[in-house]
Amino acid sequence: MVGPPFPALFGLLAAAASSASGAAECPSSAWIPFGSNCYIFLQGTLKELNNIDDARDLCKGNASGADIISIKNKEENTFIQEIFKKHWQGTDDISLGMFFDTDDNAFKWFDKSEMKFTNWIEEESNEELLNTCASMYTKSGQWRKISCEDLPLTGTLCKTACKYNLHMKRNTYQPNKPSQQQGSSNVENWMKNSNIVISIQRWWKLKKSSQMNGDSTLMTSKDF
Repeated sequence: MVGPPFPALFGLLAAAASSASGAAECPSSAWIPFGSNCYIFLQGTLKELNNIDDARDLCKGNASGADIISIKNKEENTFIQEIFKKHWQGTDDISLGMFFDTDDNAFKWFDKSEMKFTNWIEEESNEELLNTCASMYTKSGQWRKISCEDLPLTGTLCKTACKYNLHMKRNTYQPNKPSQQQGSSNVENWMKNSNIVISIQRWWKLKKSSQMNGDSTLMTSKDF
């Protein structure tokens, strides 16, 4: 296998891509980011939560778009399990933002996200599911069905989507331009970095074009 002809170029591409993705921003430092979402465990904020609706209102009142936890995949489930071990110790069971819809005969998330992953403890299949919600045992990450009236509500795990501080417009990265007060050397460095990015973009277009035309010749720094 032929290695990359210009390794430094790939490092610059990676840096540009990193700047393109932006930095994830949570509502406050109390929230913990994971993937494209932020999480917070609210404990003792209200003297009493009477039901799952109160728990959802608690989440919504703490951040725009927040709701009681939903879990998309195994990785997110494992993250929640691990974060309770490291940061939110002492809570064995938490409520999941899930309910059984008798009309569709299926469990659904309150935040309307698609149910693609489950992690149920094995239980009898003929159980009565009317007025059924779900909880997670944080030490194992497994879920169990529970009456919505018996949900653990001493603490509420909330989730909201991250906000991003984007540095790109129309997928075109440009280094931040320094002000004139920062000195001529900084301006020169900015111009140099801008030329590098433009060269990277040109190289990428040429590379994609050569691939589409069936040209397998590898381009090098001389092609700039």
